[in-house]
Amino acid sequence: MVIKERFQVDVVRFEVDGIKMIGNNRTGSLIGLTEEGSKMIDDIYSDGEAEITETTEPLYEALKRGNYFKSSIKNNIRMASAYVHITDKCNLHCVGCYSYVVNRNKKTDLTYKEVCHVLDQLADNGVRIIVISGGEPFIREDIEQICQYAKGLDMVVQIITNGTMPHERYLRALPYIDAISVSVDGYQEDVHFIRDEGIMPKVLETVRFLMEHKAKVNLIFTLHRKNAIYMEEYMNLANNMGTMFNFSMLTTSPFDEVFKDYTLRKEESDMVEHFLKHHRAVITDSAMEGESLSCKSRCGAGRFLISVSADGTIYPCHMLHIDDLKLGNIFEKDLQSIVFNEDNPFLNLDINNIEGCSECKYGNFCGGGCRARSYLASGSIYAKADICEVSYHTLDKKFSSLKAAYGL
Repeated sequence: MVIKERFQVDVVRFEVDGIKMIGNNRTGSLIGLTEEGSKMIDDIYSDGEAEITETTEPLYEALKRGNYFKSSIKNNIRMASAYVHITDKCNLHCVGCYSYVVNRNKKTDLTYKEVCHVLDQLADNGVRIIVISGGEPFIREDIEQICQYAKGLDMVVQIITNGTMPHERYLRALPYIDAISVSVDGYQEDVHFIRDEGIMPKVLETVRFLMEHKAKVNLIFTLHRKNAIYMEEYMNLANNMGTMFNFSMLTTSPFDEVFKDYTLRKEESDMVEHFLKHHRAVITDSAMEGESLSCKSRCGAGRFLISVSADGTIYPCHMLHIDDLKLGNIFEKDLQSIVFNEDNPFLNLDINNIEGCSECKYGNFCGGGCRARSYLASGSIYAKADICEVSYHTLDKKFSSLKAAYGL
């Protein structure tokens, strides 16, 4: 059988330690290739057609399932997920809050109708996963209606909360929420680091309430210099409460005096790496996310992921709400023209133009790391990731384990 196909733009092929692979940046799918499979891929790239044999048919079927071909993509829209900030208001005062704005509690929120317009635009442009954030989203009394509207658009609705809001408000919205993440500061009730003192008992009470009502709860622990030593205590807290959990890294400028005592140094980074080697734990937006390998030749910011601020401004991601990087406003232009235009520097940002990445054999697994962290550390989205060495060691371990499992 001879097939005629072309690979879509997010597909890459590469080789690591003599192992040939093809991957899909849009889905993260990754496929190892035999010599015959590699020849089939070469034929498709060069001629747009290939002969499918009995031995290459499983590869062909995997490529179809993984949306590798142009014929598998219904349109050229490639956004997949979005953060939607429905308010700037918050009842807490967390150090390093990524969404902090001056006079946040005096700002006027978008109306319910305006929020629905944002959600409609996202749905029309292919977004199927939204993360509702703030501020504190449960400050809004219409949070139930907002979540219900998003579910009506067939979206996966995730939401982030500080866990201090009235339980009744959580309860009303839960039927329309697929997953709820609670930001947790301490590892026990009397401990706090970057969030308001005295809130931990209330936060943990909320977590227990959500678990009792069968919510899918994920605890987010933000790592920084003062708490990296307690990763095991955080893990035990989540395990004892029966929740999922992940770590994130406090993302701030190392040159800002306000955060000088919180920025991770090499000794804390080494501590984090050591912990991850011995425990099943995840650090989001990094190579330490999960145990398997996936295709990631670029950070998804500004391409697969966008962030909508509480006034409708579009940014590349939730960590880059920075004036110099704003892409436009959803109430002034349609979303497609805002994101997919030549003024968006993130569209063509990949490992080929990130410092040090083009020479790295694991670049297509790492994508150059979180661009927000690089920008805040250096002022450039093209700078080397600040945790590059840690990521390399993590990926090296994963790849070595994979080779050993297959006798390679």
